[in-house]
Amino acid sequence: MTISSFQKQLATQITEFLSTKTVSDSSRQAYAYDLKQFANLISGQIDATSLKVYENQLKDWKPSVQKRKRSAVNQFLRYLYQKGDLSEFLTLSEIARVSTQEEELERLELLALYEGQEGPGKLACLFILELGLLPSEFLELDWADIDLAFGIVTVAKGSTKRVLRLDGALNQSLLMIKNENSQGLLLGKPFTRQWLYKQIQTYVTACGLPGVTAQILRQQFILRQIEKGTGAFELARLLGLKSPVTLEKYYKT
Repeated sequence: MTISSFQKQLATQITEFLSTKTVSDSSRQAYAYDLKQFANLISGQIDATSLKVYENQLKDWKPSVQKRKRSAVNQFLRYLYQKGDLSEFLTLSEIARVSTQEEELERLELLALYEGQEGPGKLACLFILELGLLPSEFLELDWADIDLAFGIVTVAKGSTKRVLRLDGALNQSLLMIKNENSQGLLLGKPFTRQWLYKQIQTYVTACGLPGVTAQILRQQFILRQIEKGTGAFELARLLGLKSPVTLEKYYKT
């Protein structure tokens, strides 16, 4: 079989495989993209040697992407074997589960956090995600620090103060509770960080994001700001840091 005819056959097999998947359109597109790339890197035939070459190509991708691509290809290989198009069952080796800095800094889809039930857990999550606050800073917020008319929050840390801009979603959440408690601390009374961590964990779990923590939310704020083009010195100011040194890893990523 020529390379040209092999590629055409592989394209047909991929189309047939995708027709068997009961998934969302976005997931189907992801499968199609990964398998098309696989097909472009395989020449002549699918065997242990060609799969090894493909695996070497995967090393250029970050671990989370490697995992997705390996899964798509392995499902496709299983399909071909079950159909009888492969004489032996072949599979890509699983990537070792290693927690790398690159994985930790991956941008997450957190839309569900905006749609959950109102309460201290949601409010804390949005303050950290949207403003980059530390849990301790959130607990110390006073209504006097919040100006809903101008959409700003003033955060005091030691002898310094920083003024942060409230977005629409966070502003709306604050408006909903202002009538109930518009004086003193934002949460009405002092609470411990342990209590707040429990509120956050309960909320993110209810939103289907059990692995998300306050630290991850603060990282996501950083990544969002970098996507917007915020410079290191300005981002350090927003976070209340004395210098941007600790942010270098985010900009390198």
